[in-house]
Amino acid sequence: MTAAQIRWGILGAGSIALRFARDMQHSKTGTVTAVGARSLAKAEQFAAQFQGVAPFDDFAALVQQTNVDALYVATPNALHAAHCLMAIEAGKAVLCEKPFASSAQEARAVVQAAAAANVFCMEAMWTRFLPSVDALRAKIKAQELGEIVHLEISLGFARTEISGDPITDPALGGGVVPDLGVYGLSMAEDLLGPFELVSSDVVCSAAGATRTAVMMLRHTRGGVLSVISISHETQLVNTLVVSGTKARLTLEAPFIQARRLRIASVVAAIPGGDTSGLKARLLRSGFAQIARKGFRLVRPASGRLITAEFPGSGLQFEIDEVGRCCAEGLTFSARMPPETTVSILETLDTVQKDSK
Repeated sequence: MTAAQIRWGILGAGSIALRFARDMQHSKTGTVTAVGARSLAKAEQFAAQFQGVAPFDDFAALVQQTNVDALYVATPNALHAAHCLMAIEAGKAVLCEKPFASSAQEARAVVQAAAAANVFCMEAMWTRFLPSVDALRAKIKAQELGEIVHLEISLGFARTEISGDPITDPALGGGVVPDLGVYGLSMAEDLLGPFELVSSDVVCSAAGATRTAVMMLRHTRGGVLSVISISHETQLVNTLVVSGTKARLTLEAPFIQARRLRIASVVAAIPGGDTSGLKARLLRSGFAQIARKGFRLVRPASGRLITAEFPGSGLQFEIDEVGRCCAEGLTFSARMPPETTVSILETLDTVQKDSK
């Protein structure tokens, strides 16, 4: 199997599966050959939008197809582990939507099965593979931000809680903690390394669904703090901000699909400075204040803009990572390793347990 020959089957025919299939046209490594849904009519409706895609209403039959090399698992969260195990047993590479499983225990079982079968398996944390995130990592590594001291992540989209909705219904693995919390924790780990959960607070609905939450992390390296805010009750600012001693870098909203970054200098105030000298008096003058206002109109305080455009919605980058790994005979990606997936789910388990 080469990277340019990965033939994908898709388990699930919802909105994220449709995005995946559409972004395949921007991939350098794969094609879609099959899609499965709970009803044949839904699978046929999905398949009709793409050339050469066969519809199935039997996931087990799809997984056994000889013209399918890899499976994208896009079913409800509560079914992820079972469908991953089905694909692994058939010897197919697996890319599973986040959250990877309903619990860390389920995730470990999948990871162990993939290792035992020598089959590639990865969580579909697509944001990690975006060009904008690559640029952010490079700036952190080059110490352009100075010493990192703080990370702030905001992610919230208003979504009505409805029974049977896999995004909000806890019986299907829904709720804001698994749905959006996984993004915050995964990106914090990706950018700043391992962490421990310092504290969390969660607001739940009467039906027991997690609706709004805040998590504070302390990273092992340097003791850096990360604060993550998530919500299904309202729309938040949806940015990711890394602050260092030299500069602050923002992935613009929605950061999970960021095409733009802004970098702004950080200037520390010096306490005890001379406030009576000529320079200080000039800086306080009316003319100086007008000049500063004009400068801000020319160069906004938000800083220098960096663009990282791409076609489609951005799922092609994780698709090509799977293609690269399979072509090289790897069973996991170092950019989204299985132990990280399990560790993040352990934190999600703790947050959800503490909310009850």
